Amino acid sequence: MQEFHDIWEPVLKALSEQFTSTIMNLWFNPLELAAFSDTTAVIIAESNIKKKIIINRYKETLEQTFESALGFPVEVCILSDETAVIDRAQLQHDVGMGMTGEVLCAKYAAENDAPAETTVDTSSASPTANTPKTAETAAPQTNREAAPASAESRTAQEQNAHLSLSQTEPFQNSDYTFDNFIVGSSNKFAHAACIAVANSPAIAYNPLFIHGPSGLGKTHLLYAITNRIRENKPDANIVYVKGETFTNQLIESLSISPQYMAQFRAKYRQADVFLIDDVQFIAGKTSTQEEFFNTFNELYEAKKQIILTSDRPPKEIKTLEDRLKSRFEWGLIADIQPPDLELRIAILRKKALDMGVEVPIDVLNFLGENLRSNIRQLEGVIRRLGAYSNLAKRPITIDMARENIADVISGAEPVKVTQDKILNAVARKYGVTIEDIRGKRRTREIAQARHVSIYIMRNVTDLSLPSLGRVFNRDHTTILSSVETIQAKIREDASLENDIDDLIKEITNQ
Repeated sequence: MQEFHDIWEPVLKALSEQFTSTIMNLWFNPLELAAFSDTTAVIIAESNIKKKIIINRYKETLEQTFESALGFPVEVCILSDETAVIDRAQLQHDVGMGMTGEVLCAKYAAENDAPAETTVDTSSASPTANTPKTAETAAPQTNREAAPASAESRTAQEQNAHLSLSQTEPFQNSDYTFDNFIVGSSNKFAHAACIAVANSPAIAYNPLFIHGPSGLGKTHLLYAITNRIRENKPDANIVYVKGETFTNQLIESLSISPQYMAQFRAKYRQADVFLIDDVQFIAGKTSTQEEFFNTFNELYEAKKQIILTSDRPPKEIKTLEDRLKSRFEWGLIADIQPPDLELRIAILRKKALDMGVEVPIDVLNFLGENLRSNIRQLEGVIRRLGAYSNLAKRPITIDMARENIADVISGAEPVKVTQDKILNAVARKYGVTIEDIRGKRRTREIAQARHVSIYIMRNVTDLSLPSLGRVFNRDHTTILSSVETIQAKIREDASLENDIDDLIKEITNQ
């Protein structure tokens, strides 16, 4: 249904990053998202056979991809209307009434599946046709002994290995550019470094190592780099791989023959630009680290650009060999931190605009104060509210937002509540009023209370210096001066440090 296009499209896009175009065209693109609520997605397949295969092989993947793309968990129900056409309006009504995926599947399967079903052995499906490129899977063996590999199965294994090595990860998406990457204090250094590398590969910074928690924009920057390089050098050989895929392909090649090992090495060592995502995955794997070490050296000596991403800096990747850690530190290390309040609101506003979802500024502020996890979560929440508003035919309000995202709001208190608790606690401690702390008076007691309030708020909340300036009616340089004043006093006065620790425990209820 067209009304679910904005929900289904990002799910398909996320699936296309896991599977080949052959898999997408065979299994996922023909599917229809026929009904949706904030807890359930109903998907209709073309036939009963496809329905069974998708349930057995892809249902869990679909649920994980929905959660990743939308930012909240969804139960997936897969149906087929091969025998009788399912009434979409009635189906959406049932979903809207809160009927669970399990109940929906039971109801509509009983009404629409063929009475005499043919048993389908899904394990007979081609392993190349339905296995994500980033993981090795094996069909379960039931009531049969594992047999030695025949010449025929050996040939199939070699064909699969050849296909695995010849395929390049589908890493091209023109939607992600430097222009639409929203820059703030938490990511501006990484953004600038990536632009420099994209404009001058292997000259500006080599290698470039980007690290930070999941969902903060590392992949966006990788896409942006590749898009810029392709604009400037259309013939450049850009090779992207995930750390897990690199390991799996190495194991596959080693297990067959030296010929395939040579193909494996050629694939990566002939790159002009080599990007490896989640490089921390190779840590602790001796053969993989040895192969990667030699690949890195050959590319570096040939003056080819190397770009790596990880969820942590090299020195914190335990079981990673020291020689690799040192090489990762040869170039530039850039980190991406969780966005501050201003950046979160800017991201929410941009995502709402891109999706055509009308979100009032008070709702954007509410979401920005309460959602502190990552950018993917922010995008998912806007999509979720847009879908709910469309289905319920209601405008988005703070009450609607609070009701619909209660399960994804962080456990931390809203920033405003924390601000009030800090100001109240410090005012009681120093015998002054909140108005004194925010005002112009500069007696010794008031000035001390003001400095302590600013210091604690800077450490307990994620408010930026300009945001703190607005709380205290001062510019950000004055705020920074207050923070530095308390930092200096703490080094000389243990009793002040104890007082501040006690205040923080009181404020955070620890």
